[in-house]
Amino acid sequence: MKFLDTYEDKVDNHSKEQKHSVLPLLSWDIHMMNYVDKNQLNKDVSGLKKLMDKLKVEVSVIDELVQNNAVIVVTDVNLTIEYATSNMLGMSGYLSEEVLGKSPKMFQGPATDKELSKKIRTSVNREESFEATLINYKKDKSVYSCHIKGYPVFNAKGELVKYVAVEHAA
Repeated sequence: MKFLDTYEDKVDNHSKEQKHSVLPLLSWDIHMMNYVDKNQLNKDVSGLKKLMDKLKVEVSVIDELVQNNAVIVVTDVNLTIEYATSNMLGMSGYLSEEVLGKSPKMFQGPATDKELSKKIRTSVNREESFEATLINYKKDKSVYSCHIKGYPVFNAKGELVKYVAVEHAA
């Protein structure tokens, strides 16, 4: 047993010599959550920069993402979702990967204003920007209010190639 006493003394002395403080496990959990969020934000910013540079988009969606924690969704001309930021999970309960290849209509349900949906569709058909707040549905079928700003993206020939939506829980 003398060996264990010696070992404990050496560990104690070693700990006292270290120049770092011991933090409780809870603080590491908080740090890790922040670390994961920051990494995901950096990944989203990087992905959006590449996409926006490729599309030559004038809309400052990256600022909206970073400063306002907006969800950014990019669709093709048929409104099929091609890109969604990872913070989609917090707003809708869906992972960004789960919404790819689907229509934004997946978020609509009985409480969604049909007339407002038609107005948005008319703006899209006219290749115009739009702004609206509507009731959407989360993955768990609960409702949330979503403020959406949609922007058409045109190529050098003036043809519609994408739609970018900046979304906030309202």
